[in-house]
Amino acid sequence: MKQLSKFAVAMSMAVGCSQAFAAASIFVVEPGSDGFNIHTAAFNGSSYDITKLVFDFTTTVTSDASHLVIDGSPSSIGAPAGGTATFFGSGAVFGFDFTSFNSFESFNFQWDPDSAINGAYGATGADFIGGTVTAFTTNGLYKGTFELVGTGPDVAAGLSPYTSSVVPEPMTGASLLAGLGVLGLVARRRRS
Repeated sequence: MKQLSKFAVAMSMAVGCSQAFAAASIFVVEPGSDGFNIHTAAFNGSSYDITKLVFDFTTTVTSDASHLVIDGSPSSIGAPAGGTATFFGSGAVFGFDFTSFNSFESFNFQWDPDSAINGAYGATGADFIGGTVTAFTTNGLYKGTFELVGTGPDVAAGLSPYTSSVVPEPMTGASLLAGLGVLGLVARRRRS
């Protein structure tokens, strides 16, 4: 029952976001506009273990025309049940390595994000918009971007399976080459 309630909370956070959330199975949420005291949570709705989460805020835009950074480490970390979460990185790109982050488990951390040009910046969830989260899982990468939930102030990133490039099947490549060959022959005949 506890696992179902966690899933229901994660799904309700996703309501109001774009269609990208439809295929998402890992959610990272930042509820509210509670500056200086950000509680970020992740929920693993996939059937695979998460081994690492990477947060990248280099593309966010804060109200002082900068981007979010973390200086130091989080003030508290709530590791997934039965596992550990180890913080790494600094600045606009940071993350956590996990020893065990299984399906239907959650993870959270509390931190005080600043802007890259203001160490006393009072960040809110709205400053997360445009930031990306990448989950390394036992089934490859999952990736998502923070978006506003409904009219706000909550933001969430729905992570879906990610492939960096499309690699064509061998038969597709052979068909392409054969097609180009035929086009070359047709063009040659027309010239003669």
